[in-house]
Amino acid sequence: MLKNESREEGLKEGLEEGLKEGEERFGRLMSLLLERGMTEEAKKAAADEENRQEMYRAYGIF
Repeated sequence: MLKNESREEGLKEGLEEGLKEGEERFGRLMSLLLERGMTEEAKKAAADEENRQEMYRAYGIF
């Protein structure tokens, strides 16, 4: 039982860390776009994952 609890705790921590990294990445993209006055691009990135992924690559946000 202890092994299962450790595994579940590890999965939970990994998920939380991944979500935090994703939010930080999204925040960097939004900041960059808004600082450049690219509000339409920011709206597109916020609404569409494929568009957002293209922008991550284009602006070197990994």
